[in-house]
Amino acid sequence: MNTLPTVPSPRSRPTKVSRAIKTAATTLMALTALATSAPASVPASTIQHKAAETLRCRLHTVPGHPITFTPKLTLQPRTTKVSGSLKLTDCTSPDGKYAQLRTGSGEASGTGQASCGGASGINGSAAITWYDRSGRSLGTSTLKPTLRSVNSYNPADSFLAGEVTRGPLAHLHAAGSITPTSDVTACTSSGLRSLHGTGTLRFLR
Repeated sequence: MNTLPTVPSPRSRPTKVSRAIKTAATTLMALTALATSAPASVPASTIQHKAAETLRCRLHTVPGHPITFTPKLTLQPRTTKVSGSLKLTDCTSPDGKYAQLRTGSGEASGTGQASCGGASGINGSAAITWYDRSGRSLGTSTLKPTLRSVNSYNPADSFLAGEVTRGPLAHLHAAGSITPTSDVTACTSSGLRSLHGTGTLRFLR
């Protein structure tokens, strides 16, 4: 007797809305280089346990100035420009090496083949200007992403790949997580032009 194939229950199937959430936040994360230095095939949690954290900051988009997608994200993959501003606050240095870095102001931009279902060909950079407790500028770090494609995303904790190439924290790797705080469900209908998000950013030795 032939056996019918098992059909996953509706709950086990990813919805278009969940894929839209994945793409929006992963594109944001990739182009701002919030990540570990691990290859995509290596679990980020494994790498983080082996690396020493030297700086940790809270991260959020700037109120009134979300991350933008041009043209807007839709179901159709196409070359998309991503840009936006980021704020880093409550920075702490577990090993004390960068205790003077207390806050930061960042700008990110880049391009990729993006849609509501995924992103690839990611290329971009981010710059973070650091400030001490009194608000005095301590220099600018340039971050460069190393992960070139994104096929999945956990809205609560995404790990991508990047490195500080210049300025304070040069040659260190960045690791982060971000969660969208704005509604991204419109991606599969009218399209997604922007999003807000919040999370953490860590720098590892």
